[in-house]
Amino acid sequence: MFVGASASAASTQSVVRSGELGGFKGDSRYFTGEVSVSMLFKSDTYRPFSGALVEFSPKARTAWHTHPAGQTLIVTKGQIYTATKNGVLQIANTGDVILCPPDVKHFHGAGLETKAAHIALTAEKDGKNVTWMEHVSDEEYEKLVKQDKKD
Repeated sequence: MFVGASASAASTQSVVRSGELGGFKGDSRYFTGEVSVSMLFKSDTYRPFSGALVEFSPKARTAWHTHPAGQTLIVTKGQIYTATKNGVLQIANTGDVILCPPDVKHFHGAGLETKAAHIALTAEKDGKNVTWMEHVSDEEYEKLVKQDKKD
């Protein structure tokens, strides 16, 4: 122990074991396609954001949504397609980081033929971390994702 260090709970590290917080299938009110969410850690008083591993099957994606305090996505597998409501599509590869500012309407998910995954770090504002909106239609999704094939 370092001089001046305390063994109190506030200064002790903890380990959250894989699977300890459980997981769930993406709710069809908020996701299209097969999506699996595994909680990594919850927010608390000194860490006002949560972490989750989100895995998408081909064509799976979120509905349109915003985050009142922003979100950071770390791509862990494949390519994550993300677009804003104004039609700007971006593709992030394994190891890339997507930085979404507060209140930007967007979606994210896998490509047409491949699986993808990301770790989502989602901040909270006034106890809320997301505002869900309408689904991204199949037509809208395919039009956006196929933009990549034209370049």
